[in-house]
Amino acid sequence: MDRLERFEKALDDIVTGYNDLGKELEKLREEGKSKTTKFRELLGKKLVYSMIITIFKRYDLIDKDKI
Repeated sequence: MDRLERFEKALDDIVTGYNDLGKELEKLREEGKSKTTKFRELLGKKLVYSMIITIFKRYDLIDKDKI
């Protein structure tokens, strides 16, 4: 796998992880578990992914429709 392929895979993993975290956080909110350690850890991870995605968007390295 060349460097570009590895980059594309990493980017796809980050976007997928970001979307999955959003779904999991919503589920925890619905269950009234928004004050739990797990919720806060997942929220922190989602924020990190969000920062990475923002950087990729700034350089036009991500499709706007992926998010």
